[in-house]
Order: sequence, then structure tokens, then C-alpha cells
Amino acid sequence: MNSTKLLLGTLAGFIGYFMGGFVMYTVVFKNALASAMPNMANAQTEPKMEALIFGNLVASFLLAWIFERWAGIRTLGSGAIYGGLIGFLITLSYDSMINGTTNLMTWGGVFLDAIVYAIISAIAGALIGLTLGYKRK
Repeated sequence: MNSTKLLLGTLAGFIGYFMGGFVMYTVVFKNALASAMPNMANAQTEPKMEALIFGNLVASFLLAWIFERWAGIRTLGSGAIYGGLIGFLITLSYDSMINGTTNLMTWGGVFLDAIVYAIISAIAGALIGLTLGYKRK
């Protein structure tokens, strides 16, 4: 395992997660998510940036580690496909549990959030795959 590539892949993925999350959650899907998760707006008013940064770094490291250590993903295309799939499955799992234990979202919100996060994870995965494959022999 190449630690430098893992670190660079994590940083590239972080940019994808952070910027993709901002655009998807606050611009593109803002109204659709608000409709599908009517009680979420009351849960928190101001985002905690340190938690967002930490969470995006952890998600990015998870993908980079899977790609570098086990999957051998080193291209933009395969990174996007598998990043999106992993992001979808993780989000579907956690959102289903949140739906089962709170009243923060509907089933429509569970599936919409999983799709939105899959798109974000595909962006991050593409950047990670590209970074891991850059100048590799």
C-alpha cells in the first residue's frame, strides 16, 4: 500500500465530498430533501463545520482505503461507479435505521438521500480513483 497515494486520494476525495455535498444538499436537492424530510429542518439550525470536515475526511479515507488496499481501483470511471455504489449502500443502511428510530425522515427521504449521497460519493470516488492511478506504473 502506498501511503502517499492514500493520503493524496483522501484529500482529493475530501474535496469531492465537501464541494459535492455543498452543491447537492444546499442547491440542487435542497427543496426536494426538505419535502422528503420535513422534520429535519427543526433538528439543527446551523451546521457544525468541524463535524462536516471530520465526517467528509473519514468518508474519503474509507473510500481511498478500500480502493487502494482491496479493490485496486485506479481510474476515474471505476472510482465513480464503486464510490457511488458504496455511498448508496452505506447511506441507505444508516438512513433506514434513522427512519426506524426517529421521525426525521420519510421512506421517500431515505431513498432520495441515498441517491443524492451516491452522486456525491461518485464524485469523490472518481477523484480518488484518478489520484490513486496518477503516474502509477
